[in-house]
Amino acid sequence: MSTTLAPVAPPAVDAPGTRGRRRVATPYLLLIPATIAVFATLLYPVGRMVALSFQRGNLGDLVTRRTVWVGLDNYRSVLTDPVFWTVLPRTVGFAAVCVALTLTVATGAALLLHHASRWARVVLSVGMVVAWATPVLIGAVVFKWLFDAEFGVVNWLLTESGLCECRHRSWLGDQWSAFAVLVSIVVWGAVPFAALSIYAGLLTVPPELGEAARVDGAGAYRIFWRITFPLLRPIYAILTVLSVIWDTKVFPQVWLTTKGGPYQGTVMLGVYIYQKGIVGSQFGVASTIAVLMTVLLLGLSWIYVRAMRQEAR
Repeated sequence: MSTTLAPVAPPAVDAPGTRGRRRVATPYLLLIPATIAVFATLLYPVGRMVALSFQRGNLGDLVTRRTVWVGLDNYRSVLTDPVFWTVLPRTVGFAAVCVALTLTVATGAALLLHHASRWARVVLSVGMVVAWATPVLIGAVVFKWLFDAEFGVVNWLLTESGLCECRHRSWLGDQWSAFAVLVSIVVWGAVPFAALSIYAGLLTVPPELGEAARVDGAGAYRIFWRITFPLLRPIYAILTVLSVIWDTKVFPQVWLTTKGGPYQGTVMLGVYIYQKGIVGSQFGVASTIAVLMTVLLLGLSWIYVRAMRQEAR
């Protein structure tokens, strides 16, 4: 008795070039969901903001859903406003101070984590994570209480330690001391993320490089600037760009602490936009200021990244 086996069909073979085209198209297909999400959450609002900057956009227009195009009138109004040219350099200076202090303190904290014992490293890490996870609202309220003129802990500590007679001192009643308080709030909230990022970078630096430099007579300062910092330059570049963006558009810390006072002396671009848009119902002007701030941030970030690339070559 003979058994006849059915012929087995050969496996399907893609036409020449089909597999290559599929391999090229697959990454783009995988990017479609993320592209849609970015467009919905970022590009569309930015496009609406740019469009609104060319419209009158007052409260009456929004209520009646009326669109009144004014061209470049909003930009002329903002660029000829002396308040804008007072707020802009103040914001840039404030951001520069905050970024410099944040990276300096974060570097010291990262080095402390790197050389501390295991239990001390755990305690410091947990403390920084708690500070980083604290909502901005809570941080601003706590700092406002710490520097309170009547019941503030800072005045009490300075007076009791004999450093100065600071009873009833109003830290938020003077422009420069109010700026110091605001810088403290921003730096306190930004240091944990920067410190943990730098510490993660320190773990990737081969210890043999430092040991070899130490044998050649190099000190800790020279080792850091000649070996460690060049290796961590990409991390510092990212942290600097992010800090510039965050500190330039700072709003809740200022509004919850000083509301732009005293005498509008701590108004930054974020508060200025809020005053024009929400308080003054000039949404077209507020959108114009936001567009100019976005262009400023992109320009500053591009200049810094380009300088870092040229230095790395």
